[in-house]
Amino acid sequence: IHLQPYYQEKLGCKKGDFPIAEDYYERALTLPLFPKMSNEDVENIINGVKKVIGA
Repeated sequence: IHLQPYYQEKLGCKKGDFPIAEDYYERALTLPLFPKMSNEDVENIINGVKKVIGA
């Protein structure tokens, strides 16, 4: 999160400030999630994940 432009601008965060978090997020998978997601959005995400993992 600290490398997103908002936090870089507001808090002055930069790469290397939180090396453990950076290491984790280099390996983590983040899926889209927001209140106004439609069923079509969910299906697109599911299909994308299946395509990547070869299911």
